[in-house]
Amino acid sequence: MKNEMKKMKILLGNNTLSILGGSETWTYTLAIQLKKMGHDVSCFASELGVFSDKLEDAGIKCYSDLSKKGLKPFSIVLEEEVDHNYDVIIANHNHIIGYLRAQFPKTPIINTVHGIIHEVDGKIAPEHPAMNCGVAQYVSVSEEVQDKLKKDYNLDSVVIRNFFDLSLFKDMKPVNYPMKQFLINTNYQLKDDPEIELIREVAKHFGVKLTAIGQNFSQTDDIKMAIENADVVFGMGRSVLEGMAAGRLGIVHGRWGTGGPMNYNEFAKLRYCNFSGRNSEGKLYTKEEMIEAIETNYNEFNLNYIKDYIAKEHNVILAAEEYIRLARELTGQLILRPQEPALEVDTRRPFKLAKDVRQTS
Repeated sequence: MKNEMKKMKILLGNNTLSILGGSETWTYTLAIQLKKMGHDVSCFASELGVFSDKLEDAGIKCYSDLSKKGLKPFSIVLEEEVDHNYDVIIANHNHIIGYLRAQFPKTPIINTVHGIIHEVDGKIAPEHPAMNCGVAQYVSVSEEVQDKLKKDYNLDSVVIRNFFDLSLFKDMKPVNYPMKQFLINTNYQLKDDPEIELIREVAKHFGVKLTAIGQNFSQTDDIKMAIENADVVFGMGRSVLEGMAAGRLGIVHGRWGTGGPMNYNEFAKLRYCNFSGRNSEGKLYTKEEMIEAIETNYNEFNLNYIKDYIAKEHNVILAAEEYIRLARELTGQLILRPQEPALEVDTRRPFKLAKDVRQTS
């Protein structure tokens, strides 16, 4: 008989679980998937709220105090004492990791770094790698982050890209021909910013409705509902990737400039910097350039390519499996090599295997 790997007890950590932000959505999505895989999952954040409520509803305990004096669940209902002996911690944000390391001195920590802004006004920013916390493994969400960690801190990391529960986007209404609606998805822009005004003018050109969601517009935790009526989605990072996961034309556009439309020729440049738009070097498209980009890329062939790309590179099922693989290696469990030893290894994910061991019946 084959030896089955034991299920793991995992703690996820994030700055907050109280706002509709990128790392909050990331944490929620990963926690739900790990639980579906049968693992025992808990979450920690300094501020609890909308996402911790949803996690609790799904049977995942959320905590805002893990100190020795106050280990308690988010629920105010009296419950049996909880065992906080975790196999591994997967966490974002250096101050969160610092806190968790103080509570769990010997537990392996995986630090995921989501961005490249590591200092603000001379102070360490949350995305700065937690270098003095005994991190066992760093994960980067893009090659841009991976390169920065190596260049600035001589830290090795593996790339696990932003991910999504693709089942949420099944049975979506198909896009319209001709287009009927654009969606701007951003937590950064104001309604009168030049980035927004540009899209407003382009929408007028095509005669389509323009909608917007985000901290400075209408907020919603039902991203499927927001995207379903859109044909083109403008945004950065997770915001634009969510649109592409739903089979919409995604155009990287926002505070870093216009990265451009997603297509076969541009995806490598866009994903290098996590679809942030930094490949634009701060330049916005003109109205004419944006119109041409939409007319060229809004077609069935390209939209199918985009959806297939997301399924292969940004699927939470695959991402969760990679985190578990890392966690098992860090805890000394054996990892199977590929069935074909000569198979070329993806150097973006250079997992360090303990041994070349195969389980046999």
